[in-house]
Amino acid sequence: MKESRITKRYAKALFELAVEHKVQDNVFEDMKLVLGVCKTNREFRLVLVSPIIKPDKKQNIIKSIYGEKINKMSLAYLLIIIRKRRESYIEGIAEQYIRLYKEYKGIKTVVLKTPVPADTAIKNKAISLVKNYTKCEVELIEELRKELIGGFILTLDNMQYDASILSDLEKLKREFNVNVYEKGF
Repeated sequence: MKESRITKRYAKALFELAVEHKVQDNVFEDMKLVLGVCKTNREFRLVLVSPIIKPDKKQNIIKSIYGEKINKMSLAYLLIIIRKRRESYIEGIAEQYIRLYKEYKGIKTVVLKTPVPADTAIKNKAISLVKNYTKCEVELIEELRKELIGGFILTLDNMQYDASILSDLEKLKREFNVNVYEKGF
């Protein structure tokens, strides 16, 4: 809970600053890059949370990684976070900023889980259905799940539509496990 509150506050501060300077789109791309590095590079995350590595060394690492790749405001903000010894929250701050940006722009994230890659017609149909339902822009994330066997699962916010063969098989299994036979004597 504490981490969530901290990351939300820092992300909100960055977002408000970015909106004020009209660079929220650039900072959004920067935060996607930061989040991507945090999620894919374990060593980078370990450097950020290490109490042994001094803040100035961490700042030099951040400058060398992101120096020319991100907006000056984003870089300065990351350096301030490190100076304030909040570097362990950088990944969470990036996630929260992305969430705030999508809310601001009216973008909904939809996850389409399928056992095989979906073709463009299916993706477009899913996007148009969600657009009609939410009246918002839609970002589609496709996940491959072999265990679904067939069909799909569509997730939006906290709602889920499950039209997979796996769920149908599980329903049948539950129905067959119920003993409807009663002894009559």
